Amino acid sequence: MRAILFDDVGKISIGDYPEPQIQEPDDAIVKVTTAAICGSDLHLLHGRIPGMRPGSVIGHEYVGIVSAVGPETKRFKVGDRVVGAFPIVCGACWFCQRGEFNNCSDLRVLGYGMFVGDLDGSQAEYVRVPLADWNLHAIDPSLSDEQAIFAGDIMTTGAYIAARAGIQEGDVVAITGAGPVGLFALMAARTYKPAAIYMVDMAEDRLAFAERLGAIPVNSTKVNPVIELQSRTDDRGADICIECVGAPPAFDTCLQAVRAGGTVAVIGVYSELEHPILLGELWRRGITIIFGGSCNVQGHWSRALEQVKQGAIDPTVVITHTLPLEEGLKGYELFERREALKVILKP
Repeated sequence: MRAILFDDVGKISIGDYPEPQIQEPDDAIVKVTTAAICGSDLHLLHGRIPGMRPGSVIGHEYVGIVSAVGPETKRFKVGDRVVGAFPIVCGACWFCQRGEFNNCSDLRVLGYGMFVGDLDGSQAEYVRVPLADWNLHAIDPSLSDEQAIFAGDIMTTGAYIAARAGIQEGDVVAITGAGPVGLFALMAARTYKPAAIYMVDMAEDRLAFAERLGAIPVNSTKVNPVIELQSRTDDRGADICIECVGAPPAFDTCLQAVRAGGTVAVIGVYSELEHPILLGELWRRGITIIFGGSCNVQGHWSRALEQVKQGAIDPTVVITHTLPLEEGLKGYELFERREALKVILKP
């Protein structure tokens, strides 16, 4: 089969790779009909995530049709149309039984290297899905591939952190980072009927995109976002700040821009081992800080897909490019140059 292969840090290629086979009785093989390039795939390319096996398949966002199942796979059969989750969970441990799938004791990740299971990814014609009953979700026939594909990652990530943030009707919400996750957090936040949602970013084009989705743009290259948010809230600050960047300055902005008694919910990915904060000031102001960690996909994707079906969330608006799989390297180049929000690949 054809696939996008990780060759080394900074180098990927299009090549042939053995078609996956059933290895465990609870596996499924999915014929990929649509895949996507995720921002976290660039972490692998840049060497931020170690352990990727040279010559292995990259990618973890996909939809497709089940082409084979193991004898212990009960929820799916050959011919079913499905979306897959990027985290592969066991479904049986203490955390999974509590619905905290992102804390699974045996958590693995598709296409992300030996330290998280050494599973081949989904930017290919076929993908093997372990423990398929837990890691695939049926797609409603009314939904297109493009409407469903992000349920296994970024759309549900936005829905998850919006839910964790505890947004109440009438709240003022501020989101840092108008990338795909930030935009999905914006769309999910709208469903809670806040009074206003502010989007903080440095890129005018992404802010304009967020504005079309209902956010009030705040360009941090032109104004101090903390002062701007305070001035628009009678000097209180936002009730909820959602951090979708994964950079300490964005985290600091949220800590400063949230009101006393407010909540900062963090879904941006951090690799820093430490970061100074004004602990006494946060204590004095009674700030709640929630780290989302890895997204609880399996706990939230049903609700996210239902919101798509109802029209409350439109995932297709973030798709800027659709390419054949064979042109996947071009898709990575577009992503690297920030000329694309989301790139869809068609095997």
